[in-house]
Amino acid sequence: MINQIIAGVKGVMRRMGLLKALKDVKDHKKVNANDEDYKYIDMWKRLYQGHYAEWHNLNYEHNGNPVNRRQLSMNLPKVTAKYMSKLLFNEKVKINIDDKAAEEFVLNVLKTNGFTKNMERYIEYGEAMGGFVIKVYHDGKKNVKVSFATADCMYPLSNDSENVDECVIANSFHKNNKYYKLLEWNEWKGKEEKVYTITTELYQSDNPDELGGEVSLKLLFNDIEPVVPLPPLTRPTFIYIKPNIANNKNLTSPLGISIYANALDTLKTLDLMFDSYYQEFKLGKKKVLVPSSFVKTAVGFDGSTTQYFDSTDEAFFLYQGDQDADGKSVKDISVEIRSTEFIESINAMLRIYAMQVGLSAGTFTFDENGLKTATEVVSEKSETYQTKNSHSQLIEQGIKEMIVSILEVGKFIEAYSGDIVELDTITVDFDDSIAQDEDTTINRYTNAKNQGMIPLKIALQRAWNITDAEAEEWKEEIEKDARAEIPGNDLSGLLGDIELPDENADGTLEASAVAGETIQEVSLNGAQITSLVNIVQSVAKGELPYNSALEMIVAAFPFDEEKARKILADAGNGFTIKEKEKTSKKEVD
Repeated sequence: MINQIIAGVKGVMRRMGLLKALKDVKDHKKVNANDEDYKYIDMWKRLYQGHYAEWHNLNYEHNGNPVNRRQLSMNLPKVTAKYMSKLLFNEKVKINIDDKAAEEFVLNVLKTNGFTKNMERYIEYGEAMGGFVIKVYHDGKKNVKVSFATADCMYPLSNDSENVDECVIANSFHKNNKYYKLLEWNEWKGKEEKVYTITTELYQSDNPDELGGEVSLKLLFNDIEPVVPLPPLTRPTFIYIKPNIANNKNLTSPLGISIYANALDTLKTLDLMFDSYYQEFKLGKKKVLVPSSFVKTAVGFDGSTTQYFDSTDEAFFLYQGDQDADGKSVKDISVEIRSTEFIESINAMLRIYAMQVGLSAGTFTFDENGLKTATEVVSEKSETYQTKNSHSQLIEQGIKEMIVSILEVGKFIEAYSGDIVELDTITVDFDDSIAQDEDTTINRYTNAKNQGMIPLKIALQRAWNITDAEAEEWKEEIEKDARAEIPGNDLSGLLGDIELPDENADGTLEASAVAGETIQEVSLNGAQITSLVNIVQSVAKGELPYNSALEMIVAAFPFDEEKARKILADAGNGFTIKEKEKTSKKEVD
């Protein structure tokens, strides 16, 4: 147990030692982070891994005897990070780019690098440790590569109010009884014209707690150039993504914080309660006191006697004597297990924890079968949905920036010859079916469109999360299909022999009705006839919702709802229009 504590402390000191050493490295910008930031990251990481020595290594006395044991943990940090990762990203994610050549190149790069499965995993790490890094580079063989790094391996060099602009990424490993650290410096160098430069350095030491001295990269890596200046780029080739939570631990730090950073006291209490719940079962097993006369006796070679129980029976405990004052010889001293009280208390604390991490009450529940997470579709008004949307914004932005970097690196190595796209031409569809009912979303925007509250193009964009260009294509296809279902402007059977308006070259209708014409024995003037025909035509073309047209006819014309429905018939639902020969006087039977 002591060794585990020492190992944990060494891990923190090693990271602090590296941070101090990085700050002392010359020829590079200073690391823009402090020791406290990485102490927090180390704690969040250990909680995610399920064992934080300061909480879980217990040392106490029981009946005068020292007890050293490891406290049980619910491992709620892991459960929380995984739950958020599932909400934020899954294999159904779709990336669309208006530029199809760019889209094809990017999707091929992402598929080759196994982006989807790795992204979900590193989002989980990022939610736990306060962020992660995506790196875009090439392998020297005209292949664009995408890799990842956790928050404890990234040290910021400079940042603005929103982004980390420069950083050093550290990788530590042990080989041939030596400790190595590979440092990758991502910097903008130059006074007048900034050139994005990647500098890679290898350090060797006999002590894992020290950075050591710089050695040649050729010692271990033959395919890495020490300094690689890149052509003009619009952004760095790394992307730092963090949870969308304000860092209230260090207000000036560019680093993010864990999703459970503000729920540590609750986590500690939950682990204590879970451990006590387990101990309740362990110590509450069946216990029966029996008199010594009930116990088997064995005679040893030296003539001594030994009393013993059946070796497989742990329920009986021996006491001297035959019976107690009440005349009972066998006593059941079992303690009733308080499972109901424990479960209720743990669930109450889980509701508090869910609130602290930005999830809805009831997201986590505990019963006799263990810890469970909610699986039903999340309501859009719930805290979980709001938190999910908030975190998705930074992930979506990070993916878009990664795509731009992929195209820029691809162009640099001449693997891609197209244009570098703008961020607003990229859309990322995360497939919200877990957190949002897709049918509900589609129905909402369909109804809004039918009620005339939103244009068709906007409704398509929001219902299906597609780009502006795709929505325009869809809109044109829909209008084309609608026109195909209207072969010839036929109002026969609807308005009888009413003269139809002439259709101009631009597709608009020109009224030619004569005053005094009647419909269903109701006298209408020419303007009314024109207006009525335009309403019917608009419904048939899908430009006017049926219910809206119905209300307009009843309000503006001398028809009741039944007659209005007859006039509209099945307009908009397979209704066809075909022009008839014009006459000067029309009547509808």
